[in-house]
Amino acid sequence: MAPDTTPGSKGDIGDKIIAVRDKWHTKNHPLFTALAKGELDIRVLGIHQANHLKYVELALEAFGILYARGPAEIRKMCVENLAEEEGLLAQTEIGEEPHEHIDMLYNFCLAAGMTREEIDQTKMTPAWWGRTLYYRHLALVEPIGVVLAAFFTQEGQQPQLNNEITIPALTSHYGFERDSKAIEFFVAHELADQEHSARQLDMAKKFLGTPELDARALECAEEICRLRWASATDLYNLHHLGEAENLPVGVG
Repeated sequence: MAPDTTPGSKGDIGDKIIAVRDKWHTKNHPLFTALAKGELDIRVLGIHQANHLKYVELALEAFGILYARGPAEIRKMCVENLAEEEGLLAQTEIGEEPHEHIDMLYNFCLAAGMTREEIDQTKMTPAWWGRTLYYRHLALVEPIGVVLAAFFTQEGQQPQLNNEITIPALTSHYGFERDSKAIEFFVAHELADQEHSARQLDMAKKFLGTPELDARALECAEEICRLRWASATDLYNLHHLGEAENLPVGVG
């Protein structure tokens, strides 16, 4: 069975947040179903991860904001998450040595056929920008429980996406070995994000509990999930289907 966060009691706010995540789960997006069949040009996944790299560079600020706003247990969670992302804390999923996650992203993008210059010059699509800025905005203005619920729906997609789709596809169709440094990013997030997201959901439930907060948590979770789905759609349409952007006359 694929890794997943264990649901709470039937009908509680945790189950409702999980249901939002599952409705918009990007493992079901055409970009990733094409990957699962070996039908996606590996470079397209590289472009996806290059956009993700740009997203991470800004989204990590959200954890700093949450750290500044939260009580001790929230601050500890943020520090541990950031320490792993910055390569200061080892993840047992990929060995005993710390690994900076930005470096992991570069390794895959390079293996997927991009140059370092192309990676550095990647410009996020409009949906990727929307997703990134909304993620940061949530951390800045929404109640703590609402922020954690929304964040859960993002990290909480990674275990199943990597376990069921990305890693099997890369090893079965694209010639990568599971222990290759090129796909280390996906392996690292296959299990680590299960623990991260489970903790986020548990804390979210602790800081929610009123009808108003619960409703807001579901609303924001839905919005960030829609934006994640749209970010995959941008790249699927542009780079897999080859559809041209609808730009103003004279804009290339």
